[in-house]
Amino acid sequence: MALAPYPKLKAALFPQCAVHGIPSLDISLYHLIKSLHPFDPSRLFGWQSANTLAVGDTSNELPHFSRPDLINRYAITERLDFLYYLRHGRPSFAFGTFLVQHLAKSKSSKQQIQCAAEEAYSLGLVHFCTPSVAASCVCFLELLGVESFKLRVDLKVANIILDHLSKLNVESTFGLKQTLAEKVAKLSECEKTAAAELLVLLEEAVSDNINKQGLSRTSYKSGQEWSLVIQFCKLHGLKLSTTFLHECAEANDWLQFILFIQLSNYQADEVNALLEEFNPPLKDHLLLAFNNLQIISCREMDGYQSNTESIKIEKMHITKNPTDLFQILLCCQDKSPPWHYLTSEAVRQQAPILTILAACLRDANILHCLCVWIITHLDTITVEEATNHIKDSLEHHEFDLHDFTMIWKLLLKKQNSKVLIRGFQLFQKDSPLLHLLHMYEMCQENKNYSEAKNRLQEFHMCLTSLKTAPKPSCEIPVAWLQSQATALLLLMLQQCQTQYELRKLLQLFADIDNILISSGPNFKKLSALSQILQDTAVPINPDILCNYSLENLQKECNEILKQLLEKHLFILARQVAKLAELPVDSLVIHELLQELSVLKNRGQWCRKEAREHFWRKCHEAFICNSVTHGSAYEFFLNQASAIALKEPVVESSDEEEIDNIQEKYFLLTIAGHWVAQKDAVPIDQLEAVEKEIWLCRIAQHIALNNCLYRYSRQFSADGTSFEDAATEFAFNKLCALNTSKYLKLEGLPNKETADCRLNRVQTEALNLLVGHLLDEGCIHESSRVCRYFNFYSRDVALVLHCRALASGDADATQFHPDIQIIIAGRLSLNEGTEKEEETSSDSTQSSFVVAQNPGDKVVKHLQILTEECIHGTSYCRQVLSLYELSQKLGCTFSDISAQDPEMVLREVLSSSQPEKYKKAQAFITTQNLDSQTVADLIAGEVVQALLSSSGVKGTNQKQIYSSADGKEEFRKLAKLCQDPSVVGAKLLDRICSVPSGELACTVELLILAHDCFTATCHMEGIARVLDAARHLSHDHLTPNEEYSLMVRLLTGIGRYNDMTYIFDLLHQNHRFEMLLRKNVESVCARHWCQLCF
Repeated sequence: MALAPYPKLKAALFPQCAVHGIPSLDISLYHLIKSLHPFDPSRLFGWQSANTLAVGDTSNELPHFSRPDLINRYAITERLDFLYYLRHGRPSFAFGTFLVQHLAKSKSSKQQIQCAAEEAYSLGLVHFCTPSVAASCVCFLELLGVESFKLRVDLKVANIILDHLSKLNVESTFGLKQTLAEKVAKLSECEKTAAAELLVLLEEAVSDNINKQGLSRTSYKSGQEWSLVIQFCKLHGLKLSTTFLHECAEANDWLQFILFIQLSNYQADEVNALLEEFNPPLKDHLLLAFNNLQIISCREMDGYQSNTESIKIEKMHITKNPTDLFQILLCCQDKSPPWHYLTSEAVRQQAPILTILAACLRDANILHCLCVWIITHLDTITVEEATNHIKDSLEHHEFDLHDFTMIWKLLLKKQNSKVLIRGFQLFQKDSPLLHLLHMYEMCQENKNYSEAKNRLQEFHMCLTSLKTAPKPSCEIPVAWLQSQATALLLLMLQQCQTQYELRKLLQLFADIDNILISSGPNFKKLSALSQILQDTAVPINPDILCNYSLENLQKECNEILKQLLEKHLFILARQVAKLAELPVDSLVIHELLQELSVLKNRGQWCRKEAREHFWRKCHEAFICNSVTHGSAYEFFLNQASAIALKEPVVESSDEEEIDNIQEKYFLLTIAGHWVAQKDAVPIDQLEAVEKEIWLCRIAQHIALNNCLYRYSRQFSADGTSFEDAATEFAFNKLCALNTSKYLKLEGLPNKETADCRLNRVQTEALNLLVGHLLDEGCIHESSRVCRYFNFYSRDVALVLHCRALASGDADATQFHPDIQIIIAGRLSLNEGTEKEEETSSDSTQSSFVVAQNPGDKVVKHLQILTEECIHGTSYCRQVLSLYELSQKLGCTFSDISAQDPEMVLREVLSSSQPEKYKKAQAFITTQNLDSQTVADLIAGEVVQALLSSSGVKGTNQKQIYSSADGKEEFRKLAKLCQDPSVVGAKLLDRICSVPSGELACTVELLILAHDCFTATCHMEGIARVLDAARHLSHDHLTPNEEYSLMVRLLTGIGRYNDMTYIFDLLHQNHRFEMLLRKNVESVCARHWCQLCF
């Protein structure tokens, strides 16, 4: 069966049939081993089916050690005790074996358990260096219900000694373990000698560990290390070790000495012997204290049975009102919670030490202990102020963060920081506020600002770590720390006695401005402000520190700015304004006024060029410093008002008075220029300024016409006068002033209502100046001036009536009676010669009317008003021409007058009227359109027409020119411009805007531009066209094989002598026949073709 998985091997060893025709033999493997000793196949291998020698009684099963018959005949049995399992680290099996083998059949279970515990204790000591065995023994004792503390202490002692001796390399580790195991095993036999020897080794090991850890030999942690030695002594009945006490006595560390003897329960005689090692004063104090010591615990008093009444009374008195420190400490153990009892006693007995002891207890409220500790250190008056808000008794009150806040603020207000510093050192030594309090002390008492900066940086680091910590270790919230830190910094600023201290503190606080709460002051700005005012007598108002805000800071800086300006400290004032983001209007104005004062003091102000230069400098300074328009306006207006003018007279006007008039004129103009730039233009202010300007113009006109004034203008060093400078800032054509209401008849003074308050000389000057305005086409301004002075001007009235008649606002019957009389008189005068007058009007007034309708009364009336005008005739003619044009175009006068003149001209040219060019020329003349404007319109329309003909998408407007119109139509367009060469130049300039693929458009533009230049014999323009044609032919037409366009360019320009390169190009590219097929009109061209090619 064993060979069943290997059939080939089985078939080879035990063949069942013939192999290659050879019959199988009757001898098997078992026959071969039959004669071998000690194998007996008759008795062995009976379980093999191939064994034919086996007898019948042989077992058919493979022998194994689990068969009962073999076990009964041959096995050796042994029972495993619980110690076996303990040696193998199996305490639960050991405990189960112990229960079955020992406790189940025993009647004295306690004795059995005690014996088993002793055996396990001995086994654990022997195998102390085998952790599994030692741990199994400890666990087994706990399962038995026996205390395992002694075994654990001995095991720890043995391992500490082993580690210590191993580091000394006294002998091999194996031999060291054997020797130490023998000594430790004797502890189970309670041998004092072995325990004493181990104690010596243990003391050496503990002392060596303390040294290696770098601990102080008298520290509390060192005492914890020595507690193992004391436990070992107590467990084995040895005298308590005094090594640690000797070291405390040598170091005069009485506190650790008392704590250790109290925790270890040393006997009084042992302690008294050790006191001799202290220094004499300390020894006397300790002896006195120990002689009066009463060791009485509350538990001992409860268990003490006394029948005397005095003892019972004493017991109750001690329990309720303990006065001794140890009595209080013992009584607190029976209170819940103990730490609160200690703090209550601390308040009652004014004993701060009790709060320190209370903080050491479990679950103690550290903040409460800190508050009580501070309360016990303060005088009665301060305590009442700090706890005035507390209604209940201080002994039973539990202090919280609010109570601590009141105490904190009061002590800092009284500058008593030492108590807070000591309290935080005792109770919260890791609190960031400790660094802040040190900083407070350094600044307020020591004036050591460099060290205070280090403390402040440490506070910053601690506070940052608390913010980022997942679970803050400090009991005080971070938000409270931030708020109180801000309050402390502000309090420090308020407690400063001098500006020097304030500047130092602000400079110190500027580095932590980013970690304080958002509502706190901006120390960086305050520090910068203090640095600016360092060398001045201008202080910072302390109120800004109490109520800080951006608005209050700007108010304070504004007050400081005023004081600096009074002291003429302009550089510092500018720094303050920049810091507080204040407008610099007043600063710039004060600087300019100071410079003005300097110029006057130096005697330079009398020079006209110096004054003009100064006023321009003021204007530029206002622009550079972004001064508000209102401030600049007020400045120039005030300066203009400061110039007093004399009453104008005819007899005399000196040179100084003329300069004053011109200077005031200039200042008023630039003032109006500034006020006109406001977002919402104040029309009333503009009109008031303009009225003052006109008063200056009237006075200037009178002075310039004075015969004693020997010059017409005074020029400054740079060649400009105040009047020329005023022209630069003129605002009389501002849209806000030139409104349509000034073109209305309403409000215009007439002859009856006019009440001009000017004198005769001024009125005459005003009348003349208004006439000049009308001649210049300034109708709005002339109308405003008449209204300003309530002045009647006949020409202004005629001009406005003319416009009202054309716009339809009024007809002749609604005119003023004086105007009606003028119209009626002229109509009756012209009644007999109407045709002659109409013909004369056609030739002199307008070219729009070819065959005028005699019944058109409006045109007649407009002509009459135009003829009656002395000044403003050109404007009346414009009105008449626009009215006639509106009639032809079928629109109203208001619509066409509101349009741009270029748009009107375009509408005229795009119309289909037969004499549109004549009308357009008349419109250009009456509207005074310059050649550049007309040429630009024509060039744009021509380019658009050429692009539209080549398929480029254009505008939907009706075109004034088409490429199919021919050269004659283009020449008519070009002649509309006074100088056609300007049109040619505009066409050349627009070639760069033509798309690169539109070569046909470029060719036509060159041809048209050449026609314009040829018409005026403009040789420079012709040269430009020829250069452009050569460049176009070589760089664009030839590479793109546009030979037809090349022929068009040659024949269109027609300068064959100058364009022979085109003949060459056509010949070189075998396209000369294209020129021959062209119907060349020029004889010269045909001769060139015949002679050259």
